[in-house]
Amino acid sequence: MTTLAATRLALAVVAVAAVALGVLVLALRRRASGLAADLAAARERIGRLEADLDTALRPATGATTAERALRTMVGTAVETAARVRRHGVTGLLAMSLDDLTAWALERRPDILEIAAPDGSVTLLFSDIEDSTALNHRLGDRTWVKVLEAHDALVRGAIERRRGQVVKTAGDGFMVAFRDPTAAVLAARSIQRSLARSLDPRLRLTPVRVRIGVHTGTVISRDGDYFGRNVALAARVASLAGGGEVLLSDAVAQAARGHRKVVVESAGDAELKGLPGRHRLWRLRWDAAARDGLPGDAAADAAQDAAGVLPGTDSRD
Repeated sequence: MTTLAATRLALAVVAVAAVALGVLVLALRRRASGLAADLAAARERIGRLEADLDTALRPATGATTAERALRTMVGTAVETAARVRRHGVTGLLAMSLDDLTAWALERRPDILEIAAPDGSVTLLFSDIEDSTALNHRLGDRTWVKVLEAHDALVRGAIERRRGQVVKTAGDGFMVAFRDPTAAVLAARSIQRSLARSLDPRLRLTPVRVRIGVHTGTVISRDGDYFGRNVALAARVASLAGGGEVLLSDAVAQAARGHRKVVVESAGDAELKGLPGRHRLWRLRWDAAARDGLPGDAAADAAQDAAGVLPGTDSRD
């Protein structure tokens, strides 16, 4: 091949490469233009979704009672899930005294609503022992079914004794009662119902609930009485073991005259964040009712006629 021919061939190759490169650049530019348009459209869709979400979460004006109740229920569920993730299901009982008092003050109107004429209220705290381990072992789906059965049983006992659920946190309950004896009888009913439940969810996975009860003044010019008594009730519950009901001395003295209330000394204990030592009593919830002592005849008769709960095989 002559030098001239070789030069022509090289030029032809360069020309073809230049044309191919130009075509490639043009294609890339078109592709980039398409991607930019897709990105702009995606950003617009995201903006619309964010705006819709903001509208959905913003409290609506003029909502009906049902709508407000639904928003409250959803908000409580989100708050409970967040608390469980941060603290575990027993986090409520382990909170610092300041945190517990501040948290309880948010619920003060609910508690004061049920206060007795002398300004006192009885508080019951309960939760499931080792619930985190149970949840891990059972898996979320089965654990939710167990919680549903537990919650139905606890709420039934509370309602029969006219208690008011102030707060729930995972498997934990904070309940207010006007009368200390009613709180003790509700605790007794919870333990006896759990022990004798025919609900398959609770028979296959027995749960052990720990309960603490305290009564004290919650109405005062400052928050000292309120915060101290809420904290004391929570601390009493934190000392209880699974299947146990611990009572403060004030509760035991107020309720021990009822024929179904049998207590034994649990000794004196220090309560985290509270000064001094505190006399505690253990409720013998498995003991038989004592004859010849006063009781709430109407409530007892109603319970004895109806049984403990659907799905249980014995009266409390």
